[in-house]
Amino acid sequence: MNREHERRLRLMLLPYAAGLGLLYVLPAVLAFGLAFFRYDGLGPPRWAGTLNFALARTDSLFALSLANSLALVILPVPLRVAGAFLAARLARSGRLRHLLRAAVFLPAAVPASAFALAWLWLLNPLYGPVNRLLATLGMTGPGWLADSGWARPGIALALLWLIGEGFLVCLAALHDVPRDLEDAAAVDGAGAWATLRHVLLPLLAPVLLLLMARDAVLLLQDSFTLTWLLTGGGPYYATYTLPQFIYEMAFDRLDFGIASAALWALYAVTGLVLVLVYLVARQWQVGTSEEDF
Repeated sequence: MNREHERRLRLMLLPYAAGLGLLYVLPAVLAFGLAFFRYDGLGPPRWAGTLNFALARTDSLFALSLANSLALVILPVPLRVAGAFLAARLARSGRLRHLLRAAVFLPAAVPASAFALAWLWLLNPLYGPVNRLLATLGMTGPGWLADSGWARPGIALALLWLIGEGFLVCLAALHDVPRDLEDAAAVDGAGAWATLRHVLLPLLAPVLLLLMARDAVLLLQDSFTLTWLLTGGGPYYATYTLPQFIYEMAFDRLDFGIASAALWALYAVTGLVLVLVYLVARQWQVGTSEEDF
């Protein structure tokens, strides 16, 4: 009976696996092969060996885009996960829990283009609501997206609002925590902070770690739309990310070989980030088995 159940589950996963292979695995493999050729999309490919990797590595824009991409991961990812967890903690109970849940998830349901245009207005240095609010508090608002020193913090601020999916995961994980554990901690004299630190966080550490890995992969590979619409990579290449470098190499300069090499560099960086998260999990002695997750 169990074997029959497993067989049916595998059959149900076949369409997903086929789509994954056709839309993700196959293009990635073809891109890896194309990285060894000089190809402009017009003439036949010409063998170039590892030249494309060398050209991408020595390009100053490649190093800059890689640094900017990592900057949009190192700071926003922990803040996004912490924000999702705290929002789920607040929305777990209370009279306004349904309103809070809708408010937190709503930005994640908005199309990326509309979300970017909304933040383009919010962070306008002249008449944007953020700077107007700072002015009422007696502070001078920065130039945000028009200032090379504040453009990345501005994008990071916008990314902090896209925590809807992580919020739902944290909320589901909190509902799985038995109330008896928190009641027992309260009986022992533990306050809200002690309960959070010594009861909830150890239990939810695997979930939070998984969310950090997911957000790191997402922001490395899926930040193109937001940065492109908000700043176009500027000002002065302050928000020029690796996906934008790949896009310009492929569709502006028609150098698909270098674009493919840079794409696999992005895959490699993503893999290194996941390895780092795994090493942190082992250091914290957080289980990574299927039962723990």
